[in-house]
Amino acid sequence: MGGDKQQIAVYDEARLVGEREAYQNWLDRRAEEVYRIATSAKAKGLDFEDEVEIPRTADLASRTQKLLEADYLHGLNIEDDLRNLLRTSERENAAIEIALDVAKRMHARTSDIEKAIDSGIRVGLAVLTEAVLVAPLEGIGGVRIMNNADGSEFLSIDFAGPIRAAGGTAQALGVLIGDMIRRELGVGRYVPTTPEVERVKEEFGLYRVGMQYKPPPEEIEVIVRACPVMINGEETEKLECSGYKEVRNIVNSNGTARTRIRGGVLLVIGEGLCLKAPKILKHTQRLNVPGWDFVAQFVGKDKAGAESEDGVKRREISKISRFMDDIIAGRPVFGEPGEPGGFRLRYGRSRASGLAAAGVNPVSMEALGGFLSVGTQMKVERPGKACAVTPCIDIDGPTVLLDDGAFRRVATDRRVARLRGQSAQHLGLGRDSLRLRRVPREQQGTRPIGLQPRLVGGRSGRRAGPP
Repeated sequence: MGGDKQQIAVYDEARLVGEREAYQNWLDRRAEEVYRIATSAKAKGLDFEDEVEIPRTADLASRTQKLLEADYLHGLNIEDDLRNLLRTSERENAAIEIALDVAKRMHARTSDIEKAIDSGIRVGLAVLTEAVLVAPLEGIGGVRIMNNADGSEFLSIDFAGPIRAAGGTAQALGVLIGDMIRRELGVGRYVPTTPEVERVKEEFGLYRVGMQYKPPPEEIEVIVRACPVMINGEETEKLECSGYKEVRNIVNSNGTARTRIRGGVLLVIGEGLCLKAPKILKHTQRLNVPGWDFVAQFVGKDKAGAESEDGVKRREISKISRFMDDIIAGRPVFGEPGEPGGFRLRYGRSRASGLAAAGVNPVSMEALGGFLSVGTQMKVERPGKACAVTPCIDIDGPTVLLDDGAFRRVATDRRVARLRGQSAQHLGLGRDSLRLRRVPREQQGTRPIGLQPRLVGGRSGRRAGPP
């Protein structure tokens, strides 16, 4: 803390902990009261169901159990095992381990390979999505054991449109989990035919829904031919394929051909396997999973698809223009990619910001006409794709250059009001604060930031104030 800052309050940890616990106890009491009233009302038999449909859960383990127990666990209790795994390992590792365990236990109980694989994949996907999304239920249409051209068996996973809600990491890990389960249960690998590969290429060319990344045909060829599991899917679009309309293994469960575009297949390949290759490679190397070496060629690629021509790492910070591709008419643009005049990056967080939130000085919000307010979503160049705006008074506000040549750092909303009558050029919109932990989550390295006056000269350094 700089020398010009004075200590205005003492952090009373005991008091704050007591207040938090009292508030949590109050929430629990009120929730119990509401559920008691709802249960009494349901018991009258005037609704479609006699029980409250939304179960009460305490953590991720209980949410996963309640979400899947009716249709996919078939009496299998996984709550305690999952809770123990989450205590000792990260969520992604726990998802893989519990998925394998559920699949093996379900196969031992039912001797049904398809049901065992289906249950395992859904459990893993539920853990990856915190068991709060529809993806584990509606994002997977089902799994089937099908035959290659030589008669050998392989695993086919039918992805549906709602798999988009799971995000790229869960989509890609869902495929990896399916491959690991089929190995445990003795199912062979997928060997695609040329028409099956060309069908996926044709669907990517016809797909008009927005995607973060649409791979070129040569990358599609690599993924479809090398992936040990068939990434299949239900028809989600009205447009039909013409070149490869009826293809072997791209069929419904009753044998009829799937002639329309399968959106789930394209999402899993484009936004999952291509963009989340670093995470897939990390898990395959840690677990020594064979057959996934092909993802290594996608690791060095940024999400816009650009690669270094000579493969040499450079100190120059490349521009990322992807956030400019989704501009909506009428929405302001605060800065061009990598150009002066926009927000400057600073690593850190305030009490009001969270994992995917950015702190902006309230004066900057006022200087921009009030368009940015608390909770506004803002597309950013890096790190990540977007953030929610929160106020933070400990970072700089905007700087302007007036027509008379005067340079001003605007520190109050009153000064903003006075300068509005003068012609001014924004040299900078201030700083936006991003949580440092978010950077490795986005698979991006840290980038150099501007000079921090309060960090120069140590504890006695004074922060430059407004002129």
